[in-house]
Amino acid sequence: MPASTTAVTRTEAFERAWDDFFAATRRARGRAARDRSGGLSLAQYQLLAPVEAGGELPCGEIALAAGVASPTATRMLDSLARDGIVVREHSESDRRVVTVRLTPKGARLVREKGELVSAKRREIYLSLTDQEREQATVLLGRLAEAVEQL
Repeated sequence: MPASTTAVTRTEAFERAWDDFFAATRRARGRAARDRSGGLSLAQYQLLAPVEAGGELPCGEIALAAGVASPTATRMLDSLARDGIVVREHSESDRRVVTVRLTPKGARLVREKGELVSAKRREIYLSLTDQEREQATVLLGRLAEAVEQL
C-alpha cells in the first residue's frame, strides 16, 4: 500500500476511534446523569469538585473549572443552595462577586460521589493490560494538551 494511502487510512482510523470514544463518553455521561448514587448527579459533582478543592470560590471560577457557562453554573448553584449543599455569599472585598462554599452536607456528598467516580475509573484502569495502562496515561495526557490548543 502506498504511503499516502496508509496515511489516509490511519487518519480515518484515528477519526473513527475518536468519534467512537467520544460517543461512548457521551452515552456514559447520559447514564451518569440519571444516576444519583452518592446523592449528586455527575454534572453537580463536576461543578462542586473545584469548590471542595478550593474551599470557597467565586461562581465564575467554578463555571470555568467545570467547563460550563456562567448562567448554567448559577442555575445549578441556586438549586444546590436550596438543597442545603452550598452556601452562596457576596464577597466582602467585592460585593459584585458571589462566592460559594460547601456545607457539611455538601462536602459529604461531594466526597461520596468522588469515591464512586474514582471506583468507575479504577474499573476501566483494571480492564487494561499493564502496557495499555502506560500507553493510556501518556496518550490521555497528550490528547488533553492537544485539545486545549484547539
